Amino acid sequence: MRKVMLVLAVLGLVGSLWAADSSLGAWKLNIAKSKMPSSTSIKELIAVKKVVGDQFEIVFNQTNTDGNTLTIKYTCPQQGGMIQSAAIPKDSISVLTIISPNESYTTNLQNGKQVMVGHYVVSKDGKTMTETDKGVDDKGKPVEETDVWEKQ
Repeated sequence: MRKVMLVLAVLGLVGSLWAADSSLGAWKLNIAKSKMPSSTSIKELIAVKKVVGDQFEIVFNQTNTDGNTLTIKYTCPQQGGMIQSAAIPKDSISVLTIISPNESYTTNLQNGKQVMVGHYVVSKDGKTMTETDKGVDDKGKPVEETDVWEKQ
């Protein structure tokens, strides 16, 4: 569950209708610059964000250290709101809140209880996005992670 919630937090890539969206395109997770739990098995993670109608569509392609791959797709209204994905457990919801064209939050709830908040900031030059996640894991222990994404 922790990995699913992490991926859902990552899904909150920044966006806005009222300005040029610097988060569109392909992003690669820089694992060396990120501060993730030692149990993380991600070898490579690439996110591609595009506009489809009035929605954002984001597809994540993940390769784990054991060679297994995972692809997750989600959609969300461009103005923010409920995130839709088959990867979201039935007892959970994720919501995107857009602060500005370069900053947003995702809030993940499970059984009505907040379990994770992700904060996303795209750098002024649009080349780097920093994601800070804070919440609790499946056992209720506090977790904090900082991920650094680089525009491809």
